[in-house]
Amino acid sequence: MATRENGHAELTSARPGAYTWLRITSLLTLLLVLIQAVFAGRGLWFGGNAIDIHGGIANLTGLVVLAQLVLVFVAGLNGRDKMPMVVTNIILFILVFVQFGLGYGGRDNATAASLHVPNGVLIFGVAAVAACLAWMKTPAGERAA
Repeated sequence: MATRENGHAELTSARPGAYTWLRITSLLTLLLVLIQAVFAGRGLWFGGNAIDIHGGIANLTGLVVLAQLVLVFVAGLNGRDKMPMVVTNIILFILVFVQFGLGYGGRDNATAASLHVPNGVLIFGVAAVAACLAWMKTPAGERAA
């Protein structure tokens, strides 16, 4: 069992390997959302196939966010910091699921299209919180002496 500390807060993981993968997927999610924004902007301003690439990366992001949510439960988290981690990742998954609907619906519906960008910004913010929650804990074996 790995213990992670930050001041007086505590979080333990029954499966440190799964927790490591949770940390990696949280950063990958952030990177993918950022890359999607770049391709969306390029597609809106320059055309070409950037919007199609944006959609393809979105599909990959959805899979990574699903894996991240599963890892939150597989890692066997315990302690008072467990609930913020679980809730944040559930919210992230729901927002990404909604984003798919807004993205595909935005092809024919101006309201859906108008909500797609702010929801994407919200996704990036929640993904950043999820990554911070995962990375602000230092594994016991990595602490400086």
